[in-house]
Amino acid sequence: MKRNVSRIMTNNGHESMDAHIIGEDSVGIAVEVTDCKGYTNHVLFDRDGELIGHVHERFTEATQTDPEPARILKRVQFRARNEAHRQTEADLLLPILDWTVIEDTIGVLESFDVPQIMEHFEDFYEAIQDPPVDNVAYTALFLFLNDGRDELVRQSDPVAFYHENDDLAHTEFSFERDPDAYVTIPPLEEIFACDKRFRDLIIHQLKCRIRDLHYMQGCHPPEKYRVDGLGVNDSEIVPFNEQAK
Repeated sequence: MKRNVSRIMTNNGHESMDAHIIGEDSVGIAVEVTDCKGYTNHVLFDRDGELIGHVHERFTEATQTDPEPARILKRVQFRARNEAHRQTEADLLLPILDWTVIEDTIGVLESFDVPQIMEHFEDFYEAIQDPPVDNVAYTALFLFLNDGRDELVRQSDPVAFYHENDDLAHTEFSFERDPDAYVTIPPLEEIFACDKRFRDLIIHQLKCRIRDLHYMQGCHPPEKYRVDGLGVNDSEIVPFNEQAK
């Protein structure tokens, strides 16, 4: 198995996490992860993706109540999960958490002409302009590709996520299989047509999601994904340059 290792040093003095498979059998997959400060972690998943164990040398038990070590270890585990998903036959990531699937989605959308944009996104566009509820935080759309991941075969109805008291609620939605990607667009500050500019806004949001998926595994995203904007909607995501040393 050939491994492409890229170690990126940044101005905060730490590196993207490195990971490689150290063992695989019918029971599970073992991954070794070197975190951003060079500490070694051994992470084990079963074949269904369940985390079995995580042995590390970085933190003592006395520090485990500190939330920052917990966040670092969570990033290590997500980095290990990504490596196991890509380097073995095990299916350990939902498509919406696999940035290669999102890249394929971007490739499909970039080929759309205006009639295709209207066909797939007009309802989404109108829901953003005229949401069905008040206090909308963002409107989401779930996307479904074909098996070859080179065609958008359908999309969900728009889903409004809105503030209700101190909680974030959403309008009802359901689908028969896991979506391949989804986008979340906040209320538009500027009104424009449902054309290539709106398509480009959707693509930009997908790039923001790829950015955050790299942050979630303690990695610096490639240059083309170092963009500003709403990505994965998780308040615990920390940009790479701000992650704890």
